[in-house]
Amino acid sequence: MRHDFNPFSKSIVDIVPADLAVLRGVAEGWYVEYKREVSNAGAVAKSISAFANTYGGWIFYGIAEKSKDDAVAGEFPGIPRQEADALLQRIRQSAANHIQPTPYFEAKALFGPEPGIGLPEDRCVVAVRVPWGADAPFIHKDGRIYRRVADGSEPRHETDRHILDLLSARSTKVTDHFAEWTNRDLETSEAEEDVAHVRIFLIADFWGDHEPVKDVPIGKIREIMRDTSGDFTLSFDNVYRATGAYVCRQAQITDPQSLTLTWTLRTDFCSEIVVPLPKFRGGNLASLHALFRGYDHADRFIGLCRQQRYKDPTVIDLNLLMIVLMALARKHLALAKEFGWTEKMSVKIRIAGVWRTIPFFDATHVLDEYEQHGLALNLRDEAEIHPGKSHHSYFDLAAPQPGETDQSNVIWIAIALFVPIARALGVSMGMGDEEDYDAFKTSIVDFVMAGQRAIGVQKTRLDQR
Repeated sequence: MRHDFNPFSKSIVDIVPADLAVLRGVAEGWYVEYKREVSNAGAVAKSISAFANTYGGWIFYGIAEKSKDDAVAGEFPGIPRQEADALLQRIRQSAANHIQPTPYFEAKALFGPEPGIGLPEDRCVVAVRVPWGADAPFIHKDGRIYRRVADGSEPRHETDRHILDLLSARSTKVTDHFAEWTNRDLETSEAEEDVAHVRIFLIADFWGDHEPVKDVPIGKIREIMRDTSGDFTLSFDNVYRATGAYVCRQAQITDPQSLTLTWTLRTDFCSEIVVPLPKFRGGNLASLHALFRGYDHADRFIGLCRQQRYKDPTVIDLNLLMIVLMALARKHLALAKEFGWTEKMSVKIRIAGVWRTIPFFDATHVLDEYEQHGLALNLRDEAEIHPGKSHHSYFDLAAPQPGETDQSNVIWIAIALFVPIARALGVSMGMGDEEDYDAFKTSIVDFVMAGQRAIGVQKTRLDQR
């Protein structure tokens, strides 16, 4: 059972030293632990793992309880100011080195002087918030599983098999929840059952151990999703509220009732993004060549199809993919800022409607690969990147790097999404048999340039309708 106890009326990042006065009415026990002195690494890890395994809670270093009979905060002697950074580092290292898996927690030093609680100028209190951990059990380095029990000041080694089973079941509930969501079939019309598309699932706070994200009004969502300023961007013209989510669609450039670029953004900052892939089938090579007019390497691609005896191939045009992902990355960063999310995301990607399709990229290195080794042909209708439902089956989308420009963060996010999709469809990254970073960078530039040409080709196709 999750409680998320908080003795303050604000998150830990907003707490100031004066807020600690409320602890004079909060007793040590299930949710709170007071420590006058700094603990050793093993004891720190024991306390953190115990709170994560039970209901979550707070640890305060530099506070002494009033008495054994009245275990509220009594004195605030603090710890030396000059030891604060070292203590924060010790706490992080203690959890990383002594607990498996490492639970999420937040730590903050609150510096004096604060006359209201008697905290001297050269001292500080270190507060550690440990949420209830869904990824339990958290096992201490000594091989034991600790839990907080009633008003005990020290965590206890858990031996009850029933409790251990309940701890293990926590993560199963979470992974089952997300698996049910990401494995659900996309609802389409009969005419769209074989439409090629990519579904990208972005999950913030997979284990639910962070502070809730901010509420964002629909007006702000619309502003972000319709914004076309900057390079590599697009607009979602149709944005409306649904149950627990905002639905954002591109409806003007296509039949509004058809499958189109769609971003379903949940209020917990989890998203499902559906990216349709242009798919051409049922025509001969001449008609395919006409569709690809405007690409630099259309002649070569059609020639390879003819040379390798494909008379009426089904082709998916992937040239816009990198550009679209860069535009989506820009939207994601803007939304993350509004929701107050600064951490990494967990990602699952599913691809469907690609059975017996040949991927076309207007890039020299892709066609070189096709010429030497044959055209790539997708042999399955669906592909899931990193199959499974455990948290390890998701890959991480790194948090924005503060030292990087917005454009750099956009590019790195787009690449992180693009590479597994392209590889799943049989597209070369230009590296051959060796990991060649320079060749990889060149191939990414090729994909971006191909995307820019694809914008002109798409405009021509729309004009011809």
